[in-house]
Amino acid sequence: MKRYLALFLALVMCFSLAACSGGGASITDDPSAPGGSGGEKEGSEQSYNTFISAEPSTLDISRRMDSYSSTIMIDTMEGLVRLCQTGEGEDAEYEMRPGEAESWESNEDGTVWTFNLRDGLKWQDGEPVTADQYVYSLQRSADPDTGCPNSFFLEPLLNYPAIAAGEMDVSELGVKAIDEKTLEITLSAPKPTFIEMLPATVYYPQRQDIIEKYGDQFGSEAEAYIGNGPFKVDSWTHNNSIVLSKNENYWDADSVKLEKVTYSIMTDETTYYNAFSSGQLDMVTVTTKDYVEMFQGQDKNYAPYLSANLAFNFFNIRDELFSNVNIRKAFTLAVDREEFNEVCYDGMRVPTYGWVVPTMTVGETNYRETAGDNIKVMQEELAAEGKTPKDLLLQGMQELGLGDDPSTLDVTFSFGSTNTLTRNIGEYLQQVFKTELGVEIETSFNEWGIFNSNVQSGDYQAGFMGWGAYYNDPYDTLSLLLTGSTAINTGWANEEYDSILNAATAEMDEETRMQEYIKAEQILINEECVVSPMATNQVQRFFQPYVKGYSDLGFTNTGSKYIYIEK
Repeated sequence: MKRYLALFLALVMCFSLAACSGGGASITDDPSAPGGSGGEKEGSEQSYNTFISAEPSTLDISRRMDSYSSTIMIDTMEGLVRLCQTGEGEDAEYEMRPGEAESWESNEDGTVWTFNLRDGLKWQDGEPVTADQYVYSLQRSADPDTGCPNSFFLEPLLNYPAIAAGEMDVSELGVKAIDEKTLEITLSAPKPTFIEMLPATVYYPQRQDIIEKYGDQFGSEAEAYIGNGPFKVDSWTHNNSIVLSKNENYWDADSVKLEKVTYSIMTDETTYYNAFSSGQLDMVTVTTKDYVEMFQGQDKNYAPYLSANLAFNFFNIRDELFSNVNIRKAFTLAVDREEFNEVCYDGMRVPTYGWVVPTMTVGETNYRETAGDNIKVMQEELAAEGKTPKDLLLQGMQELGLGDDPSTLDVTFSFGSTNTLTRNIGEYLQQVFKTELGVEIETSFNEWGIFNSNVQSGDYQAGFMGWGAYYNDPYDTLSLLLTGSTAINTGWANEEYDSILNAATAEMDEETRMQEYIKAEQILINEECVVSPMATNQVQRFFQPYVKGYSDLGFTNTGSKYIYIEK
């Protein structure tokens, strides 16, 4: 089965990190199949109870950067296109479906794209959706004063780099409304994966009147937010729950069966495992073998998939210690990723040795299989020289004039969660760095909002976090480290990396594009070692047996749209 074939035809695309918290759904033309127009029994209560494991930072498209926010926004917003699923199980394949754009076309060289919006599009309050609102949204995300963490998705647009650098006004961005129903986007160069970049990123409309009304509070409360998607936010009880209801003004409301979706905010694994076991939750993601085996022994539907979510360490190169590349390499190569996976994840993730996750392809060619395992090669080369990661650390300390006693170093690793799993990861890293490097690190655990604020302000030394790819092309994750990107605020900038990556994304020949991506990743990992990839998430999902219409594929971004209850 060629699951990624559709991803590189004209109609295909990506997932986000958002769907990573677990709830995609399927779509099909067969009304008797999940996601079709039929299937649920009369009298079934169409209410779906799920969870997210942290408070969303914001529901502002131009300012959100975490999966928790994205999960809610996928359910409550609609963009130009959505990546859906056709078929089930081993027959499941990706398929790009029109969203608010009923059709689109490009000029001959692929630099000008015209999107034709549907008739009668409405926001949840009944106001019309127009092409001007897409223009406003993209300009707002491009404006450096907004500080959009995902603005790198606008990199292909004409004049974006100059706008991001403050050298050109946002009105010069390559986007305009031909009329109320026609949106034109102009690229600076052909981009073979442009359509794949659109779903679940920043290519949504936004309401200028609502944003100006609420100012900085926009997206922080249910009443200070507005959507145009399958559901609307009814209530948001912070650190407790977010309740959605069906949006009757949604253009495709007939395909939405659920009347209510409740996202409980549960930070403790045991709490949501127990809630699922007792029937309070309809879906759960599991991180330990014991619970996988327990739920497999119950009347639950098991629906695992290998995601595009990467867990990694990262370094603040503006910090005196981690400004040194040998010290960054020491902390990267000291970790045995196989052991890390077994100890921290109970062997349920995939040890990862490069920045591009194992699920990524260029065309139909798997990237990781072609590029090899960067960090594993670095570890082997170091061992062949008769050296250890501690030797690199001592070399770096000498270069910085810090002596030769690693125990004197003050190092703090920051984490964006306080749950048991995250604390276990912190304890493991403490042990590894003490044993392998002689460094006794401190650990700092905070809720995501505080952690993210500290990272964005540069108030950290090193940290651990996860990121999920939005679409199936290595540019998605490699672009996170482009100069000026605030997605992962390491403070790193490299002109050669930028040049190679920006040329690669416009390269039409797949083999050449592959080799350019490999060069860029080698700069990022082998030469500079700015980030330290650790593991790719194997999502272990369970659903109650009456839940239907969820996705079998990890990249879909349909959220709860096609889920329904059949009791």
